[in-house]
Parts: sequence; C-alpha cells; structure tokens
Amino acid sequence: MPITRRQILLSAAALPLAAQAAFPEKPITLVVPYPAGGPADGYGRALAEALSLRLKQTVVVENKAGAGGALGVQAVARSAPDGYTIGMVGNGASIFTPIMSDKLVVDVMKETTLLGKMVRTPNFLVVGPTVKAQNLRELVAYAKANPGKLTVASAGMGTGPHILAELFKQEAGLFILHVPYKGAAPAVQDLMGGQVDMFFGEAPGVLSLIKAGKLRALMVTDTQRVRWLPDVPSAKDVGLPGVVADGFYGMVGPANLPPAIAAQLSTAIADALRTPALGERFDQRGGLPEPSTGDQYGAYIKAEQARWLPVIKRGKITLE
Repeated sequence: MPITRRQILLSAAALPLAAQAAFPEKPITLVVPYPAGGPADGYGRALAEALSLRLKQTVVVENKAGAGGALGVQAVARSAPDGYTIGMVGNGASIFTPIMSDKLVVDVMKETTLLGKMVRTPNFLVVGPTVKAQNLRELVAYAKANPGKLTVASAGMGTGPHILAELFKQEAGLFILHVPYKGAAPAVQDLMGGQVDMFFGEAPGVLSLIKAGKLRALMVTDTQRVRWLPDVPSAKDVGLPGVVADGFYGMVGPANLPPAIAAQLSTAIADALRTPALGERFDQRGGLPEPSTGDQYGAYIKAEQARWLPVIKRGKITLE
C-alpha cells in the first residue's frame, strides 16, 4: 500500500515527540562548580543519586571549581543544549557578581536555562575565642564602644560572607574591620585560632564546630530559629530583622535547551527535592530543599539582585 502525503506529514510530526520521549538515552553530567568534598559537592552528589532514580539514567557528578563558582557554570553554558549537561549555581555567580562587575565569566540569566531552585543553607554569625561577648547585644555594644577593633573574616572580596557582614554592619551601625581570605576554610581556621574575631558562615561549614564548642553562634541570619540549633536566636529575635540571608544553590542547563527537555529536567529535580530521602540527606548537611520551577528561580534571582544592590553600593564593594 503506497504511503500517503498525510502519513508522511504525521510521521514527520511524530519524530520530535519520539526524540523527546527517549530522553535521556545516555548518562547526564551534573557539574558542581566547587571542589569535591565540600558542602556544595555533597548536595550535588545527593541530588545526582536521586535524579538517577527518577530519570532511570546515570547522573555523573563533575567538579569544575574556580572563579567563585563561575567556571563550572560557564562549562554548563558552553555545553550542547541537549539536556545531557546540567549544573549547580550559587549566589555568587547568579546574584552578587553581576551587580558588582561588568566583566562576567558567565551571565546566568542570559547564557543558561534556569531549571529551578535547589537548596538553601542558613548562615550563622560565629565568633572565636577572642570575643568575650556572650550574646549579640553585648557584641554590638562592644563594637560601638570600640569602633574598628573587631575584625570580621570573609571567604574573599565580594563573596557571600563579605556582603552579609556588610549588611550586618549597616543595619547595626557598626564599624568592623573586614579581613578577606581565599575561601571559607582558611577564614574559619584563623577564627578558631584567634587571628580574627567573627565570621558569617553557612550551616554546612560551621554547624559541627558550633556543636563541638570550637565556635560560638550568636545569631542565625534567618527569619526564624533553625532546628539544628534551636537555642541560637534569629535575626528577628536580636532586633535586626533586616539581616536575613541564606547561602543558595539552584540548577541550570545551557541556553536554548528544548522546552520539553527543560520541563522534564525541571520536574524531575523538583520531584526529587520533595522526597523525604533527599530531604534527610540535605538536612544532615545543614540544607533545606527548595523545589521550584525555572520561572520561580528567575524571579528569585532578580529579587535578590534588587535587594542586595543598595547594600553593595553603600559598602562600595567591587570586584574591579
């Protein structure tokens, strides 16, 4: 029986659907733009395992650290838009760097497809042995009476801990000397050694040290107390309701990702984040799952850029 023109057209129309239905046909690479073994890596590997189950295909983690997390995101942006390379992105590359510098390694909003939020990690204001203040009220009183005597460490110029420290100083009306380090780990090491006085650290990096008594937490920069350390007051509790900030990671793919594949990945990520098993693994690392759509993630980035821009301008923070 001869094939009719209508059958040819129907067959042609079905080809894209068949290709989409087959995704994924091979392993997917999930790029973590930070070193192996760190907190972000732990979240990435936990999500990769959960996605492997949902997509019925291997998801392999690849670490590409550098430029504050931007190099790994750039690798995702430059990959083929077929859904087989996705990656994490943190606040630095998506929110802070774009409003501090015109020289971007990668423009997340223009060069990637946003797949959704992933996880947020509360920050704690921690102090070392040099600080005698037993609570935030005493710390603020001392800082006001001794301007410039206290030091606050950061993971580097323009990093989350630096910008959060600037917000704290602005909201509390304090002058505290900023000491930038090349990463959170050396900053925390010197904090415990007494070389610096305070640090704003993400939960995964400081929780165990707080519980071991090596650091003291004076506040959590959240709207409410967190379950890991319920005795630590929130920003609202200490009278600084504006000092709220989380470490945050989202998921992206390269720009021009086919809508059907982007939707499939976005749904799989959000569904995985809602499972109790993944929630428990994140909880063990001090993280809170944040499932969302790509559009919701984009709205979050824009809102956060608008919120942090005045802080950065007042603090005259640049990456130039």
